[in-house]
Amino acid sequence: MIIVRDLHKRFHQFEALRGISLTVNPGEIYGFIGHNGAGKTTTLNILAGLSHPTAGTCQVNGRDVRQITHPSDLQIGYLPEDPAFSPWMSARETLIYLAGSHTQSVKAAGRVSQLLDWVGLTESANRRVGGFSRGMRQRLGIAAALIHDPDLLILDEPSSALDPEGRSDVLRLILQLKQQGKTVLFSTHILSDVERICDTVGIIAHGVMKLEKPMKEIQQDYLMPVFDIELAAPATPELVMSFRQDQNVLSVDIPESADFSHIGSGHLVVAVKDAPRASITLMRLLAEHQVPILSFSQRNHTLEDIFIQEVNGHEAGSD
Repeated sequence: MIIVRDLHKRFHQFEALRGISLTVNPGEIYGFIGHNGAGKTTTLNILAGLSHPTAGTCQVNGRDVRQITHPSDLQIGYLPEDPAFSPWMSARETLIYLAGSHTQSVKAAGRVSQLLDWVGLTESANRRVGGFSRGMRQRLGIAAALIHDPDLLILDEPSSALDPEGRSDVLRLILQLKQQGKTVLFSTHILSDVERICDTVGIIAHGVMKLEKPMKEIQQDYLMPVFDIELAAPATPELVMSFRQDQNVLSVDIPESADFSHIGSGHLVVAVKDAPRASITLMRLLAEHQVPILSFSQRNHTLEDIFIQEVNGHEAGSD
């Protein structure tokens, strides 16, 4: 469905994308994750035919994005990060208008009531969109992306403006789309959403792809014991170095700080090989460095840990 190879995008002197490659296979849910400014929206705009790459190749539904005459040639459904609609039109009028601009307008118009119900806007169908909250506009945007029943959907932060219940509804909708045989690529910074529903995960940072793997492989490759340590004071570089020098420690991450010359966080995430041995060693090192502890707990590695590790450039096994 989507094949991207060595994609670059430059805005004057700023290189937003620096040779990313990714593949989205038919029928899968692909989670595209990264911090704000990592290059997610720039990538999705290119995939949707709204922007041309500076270099590299990009095929969507078998079409080269450089060769299309209009974004509709790609036959996708697209949800921008902050969808905008005519404020004087109702939700129903908006979808009917969008349906009427397509050759399949009769079929699409019949989907309006179904889609409004599906995204939870039936009771607000005749209200002006100008009075909608951002979350309601997000729901309407999802319905708009589906109006022509595309096989491929590209969604930019589809759940970012929603409350927990709304987020769960969106994830349920995405899973239902997969069950219907559709392919979904969505960007997000909500890592728990990716863990819940995605088949493949791509991590981007500073315009570079850091990781692309099936979720099952990530769970297998990164499944390891992790200790969450909360300190009463910021961790010192000496303490972190002593942890990393232990042969049983795979990695040490400081979620709130990537600057290890001046570590300002009291939260350490330590991945280890042998949890029982590591618990003894870590406690001993904490005592030797006379660091007061607020909490010391063990759990399994999560996608958030992997994300922090990849973005900060730490590799398992490094000192």
